[in-house]
Amino acid sequence: MESRTEYNPEAYKKAIENEYTIIDKNKQEVSFVLNKAQQHLNEQMGKYYDIVILKARKMGFSSFVLAVAVTKWLYGINERCVSVSFDKTAGEKQLERAKHFIKSWELRNNTKIPMKYNSKHELVYEGTGPDGRPYTNTLRIGSARSASFGRGDDITFLHVTEVAFCPDMDALLSGVGEACVANTHRIFETTADGFNDFKEFYDAAERGENGWKALFYGPEWEYTPEFLAEKKRRLGRMFIQEYPPTAEQAFLTSGECFFDTMVLSRMLETSVKDPISQSHEYV
Repeated sequence: MESRTEYNPEAYKKAIENEYTIIDKNKQEVSFVLNKAQQHLNEQMGKYYDIVILKARKMGFSSFVLAVAVTKWLYGINERCVSVSFDKTAGEKQLERAKHFIKSWELRNNTKIPMKYNSKHELVYEGTGPDGRPYTNTLRIGSARSASFGRGDDITFLHVTEVAFCPDMDALLSGVGEACVANTHRIFETTADGFNDFKEFYDAAERGENGWKALFYGPEWEYTPEFLAEKKRRLGRMFIQEYPPTAEQAFLTSGECFFDTMVLSRMLETSVKDPISQSHEYV
């Protein structure tokens, strides 16, 4: 499954950390320095084109992948980058973030991007390449209006967030499959939403059956043991729902479930993970 892409992780890390600022969790504007989870994803993007991410809350992936899209839009030629969400509020926040990244780039480089078009959902500018040929770069950001968005487009970078809330995974996959050009990064990232079509898609990716690289990022990637211990003390039985330590518990404690999700989660914690392999441990 592993196949090196044309993406240069160090080049993107340097561009993002040197050119962009971000509003941190203390509401302060700071340089966008990649955290541990973002740096790991950055490295994985140097290996895989199609990546599906299941995550705990507030890990920073949406900001990082959007920063990659903005970097392609700023420095590439004939780029058509798309970053959309199946959560309307998240889509609106992504647009605000993108414009913040662009503004910080302009301030640090003492220049102004010559926008041809600047709407609520699309940013377009035209430039001239080293060979003198004109080109057009497009950055589309917002909410996914339907699972079949993108048909007829030539997308060169795709980021879809909260994909677990997509109403039709088959339509989404067929739509973006037709919309993306060859060797395009397709990054899906989301929190869980119970046992739905997305879970089947993610599980197939984990088993290596659909060509996507599955990555799970639990809360330990972002938070200290002390922080998590305090959250567990305060949240009690709701802790696992907010900060799931495994992909299985993320699915179990989210969405709608006929059975008591907390009971199922405790059963999962105490069950034997692989009874067949364990029974042959000393053979």
